[in-house]
Amino acid sequence: MLEKFQGVIVGSALGDAIGKSLEDITKEQALEYYGGRVEGFVEPHPHSPAYGLRPEDTSDETTISMILCESILSKKMIDPYDFFYRLLEFRKDELKHRQTDPTLLRAIDLLSSGISLEDAGCYSFSVEGILRCSVVGLYHYYNPYLASEGGRLVSLITHRSPEIYDASGAYSALISLLILESYDLSRQEDRLNLLEHLKVFMKREKSKKFIDTVIQLLKEGKSLEDAIAILGNSTYVFESFPLALFIFLSNIGNPMEAFWQAVNACGDFGGDTDSIGYLVGSMVGAYYGLYVFPEDLVVNLERSEYYINISQKLYELVVEQRERR
Repeated sequence: MLEKFQGVIVGSALGDAIGKSLEDITKEQALEYYGGRVEGFVEPHPHSPAYGLRPEDTSDETTISMILCESILSKKMIDPYDFFYRLLEFRKDELKHRQTDPTLLRAIDLLSSGISLEDAGCYSFSVEGILRCSVVGLYHYYNPYLASEGGRLVSLITHRSPEIYDASGAYSALISLLILESYDLSRQEDRLNLLEHLKVFMKREKSKKFIDTVIQLLKEGKSLEDAIAILGNSTYVFESFPLALFIFLSNIGNPMEAFWQAVNACGDFGGDTDSIGYLVGSMVGAYYGLYVFPEDLVVNLERSEYYINISQKLYELVVEQRERR
């Protein structure tokens, strides 16, 4: 179980770090600049918003998740007020910002001006709003329904929309279901059943239709290029999240192929490759554990020891609290 906690946090950070270098870059630009598919840490493309960061650096998508994780460890619970105060401290330290989501910054500013948490959040359907839910899926891994509610709580503080409501609930529950190995994903039937289960955590029929599209693509054995063309790969949460599901589930048995497809999911018009990499990295880590990732990637990831240690602390907290019940 510990390996799965470490796998989620390290896997998401790896996907973010490698994927950031190709963010908003077209497939043609990426092939021309890197000479082929990226399979390791590379300098960010000059046209990527990550240009100037080191190859092994993560973006603030990982930073926000770690802020939430630190908050949970400190309070021994999901405390939205403590999470907010930590976000506020992060907001003040602009020199450390890395590709920070503008919606997040606006939401923090609104909260600091006196708006209550109940009314907080900027209208947004950006996938950045749900990435922190990987941590919630770990904290409540034993109960996907509880994970779903916790995920919505921490996402809607900053990103408020029906899309975020549905996707945050589904993503948090997914991490729980993968850790529990509730489905034997070596079987196509179970892969499709997992997707059907995720629809339980969504209210809108429109959201569920995106999952139906993933189911259809898997049944038809579509390629990554087909999936990008049909689902999209932008920062819109119901493009990047369904695409991540497709990539992960279409490569069961070869998890690193799923990972490499995710960070290279550029498409003809660019794509949100760091978020897609984060999502697929967390899914791979949740199902297969830390050691599925090549050792050289883990060792050379920025702050890799920190990610391994904090995931162990979170695991120990969850075990301790479970034993008391």
